[in-house]
Amino acid sequence: MTAANVLGLAGILLAIGFLADFLFRKTSFPDVIILIALGYVVGPLMGFIQPEQITAFSQVVTAFTLAIILFHGGLHLEFTSVLPIVPRALLLTFLGFGFSMAVVTAFAYYVMEVELLHGLLLGAIIGGTSSAIVIPMINQAKARPEVRAVLDLESAFTDALVIVGALVILQIIDTGNTDNSLAGAGQAVALRFFLGVLVGVVAGVLWLWALAIIEGETYDDIMTLAIVFLLFFVVEHLGGSGAIFSLTFVIILGNGMKVAQWIRIRRTVAVHEMMMKFYSEISFLIKTFFFVYLGLMITFDMPQPLVIGIILAFVLLFARYLAVLLSAAGSKVLWKSKGILTMMLPRGLAAAVVAEIVITAGIPNATIYSGIVLAVIVATVAIAAISVPIFARKSQQDGGEGAQETGSSY
Repeated sequence: MTAANVLGLAGILLAIGFLADFLFRKTSFPDVIILIALGYVVGPLMGFIQPEQITAFSQVVTAFTLAIILFHGGLHLEFTSVLPIVPRALLLTFLGFGFSMAVVTAFAYYVMEVELLHGLLLGAIIGGTSSAIVIPMINQAKARPEVRAVLDLESAFTDALVIVGALVILQIIDTGNTDNSLAGAGQAVALRFFLGVLVGVVAGVLWLWALAIIEGETYDDIMTLAIVFLLFFVVEHLGGSGAIFSLTFVIILGNGMKVAQWIRIRRTVAVHEMMMKFYSEISFLIKTFFFVYLGLMITFDMPQPLVIGIILAFVLLFARYLAVLLSAAGSKVLWKSKGILTMMLPRGLAAAVVAEIVITAGIPNATIYSGIVLAVIVATVAIAAISVPIFARKSQQDGGEGAQETGSSY
């Protein structure tokens, strides 16, 4: 493919991405479905792009997408809505991941008749939601701020759980040593979260001070993006979670005025509309290419993984419903929104990356993981995308009532 062809194809994809977004806002038809279908058309169906041509860049694409989407989503999170909701988000994170892993493991062991450890591995891979998909979708659904905060935080937390959990189980399969692996799993999860939060807070506070100095410079937004990418790499290199760092960092920036008051910084800046618009446009660009990328990975060569993946998507929906019921109990806002909380179950970035790692590890029958995981990703994205217009309309109908609600118990 020549450079001119690549640019032409990129222009077509962006134009269709814009039209898909416009169509969604006017008719509520899910733009995600259009973009995934477009990827399938230009890839496996028409052959304009071969999946193996971009496989080498998959980890770069996923890390880039994760950093941008989390940064854009976190700009809208205020301390007043985030802090009270953290316990609920953590509860949903661990219940959702645990229940999902349990039902998938049971299905794999009793129905697919695979070994228990391999069932656990599959459960860990598809046990968590994807922040790169959930955050854009929940913004389109026009859910209440508390609900958006729960889903944003949960999807960021589970990215770390999926990666650590799956890699620990993969290590157990390779070595057969359960004692050291299980003992290290808790430490690995805690370390990833701790480093992500620590670097995010420290870097966020320091960058607030730096922004006050360079305020008004033409490319200050670009410099902020450079800091995100650089520290994302540093945190991951140190064994932390780049996703947690990105979310923590941007929450600090988005609440810059409050942070400045708390730590008594005399000069700081507030996130302005130009920054919001800039990162919104970058997020649109990345989202368009990411969903097209998912469509490129679709294949119908082996129907069995496709069927299993679709079944597992509904098994995961049942598990998530149970987790939502337990985590929303006692909260009027979350209980009223348990429908959208349940439907926001898309799997994505972390699952796709870990599935590729499993294949390269060379364990027996590893190729089936890729097909099943891809089918689960597409099916769960479709379930969520179809539900978004429904809950968006419901949110508009309940808008007047929701606006009058003030205190919610958490």
